[in-house]
Formats: sequence, C-alpha cells, structure tokens
Amino acid sequence: MLEIIAKTAEWTLLIVGLLLILTSMANYGRRTKDWGGLVTMFYKRVSMTAKEYNFYRFGVAAVVLGIVLRMVNLIFWP
Repeated sequence: MLEIIAKTAEWTLLIVGLLLILTSMANYGRRTKDWGGLVTMFYKRVSMTAKEYNFYRFGVAAVVLGIVLRMVNLIFWP
C-alpha cells in the first residue's frame, strides 16, 4: 500500500512540476512575444515577472522532489 502511494506521489510531483514550468514558459512567451527566449530561460537570466518566477520556482522544486522520491522508491522497492 505504501509503495502505491509513493509511486503515485512521485508521478504527481513530476507531472505537476512540468506543468508549472510549462505554464511559466507560456506566460513569459505571451507577455514578451519572444518565444526564442524560452530556450535561454534554462541557462541565462531572463526578465520574468514575480508570478512567472513563482511558477517556475515551484515547478523546479516539484520536479526535484519527484526525482528524490523516485530515488527513495528505487531504494525501498527495487
């Protein structure tokens, strides 16, 4: 039972994190009309609003937590 809950939480965190990152990128693209700037978002600072940055930050945090949970799942239930 705990294994099912952990796997569900892992996938939920990964999907929600990716959706938040994509939402942040879409908001930035719509606001600036600079769709080419989305690629630079990962390695260089771009001017994001607080709302876009929060979506991006929470998305990255959710993905990282999902990856950590994946490692824990693989340790306990190989």
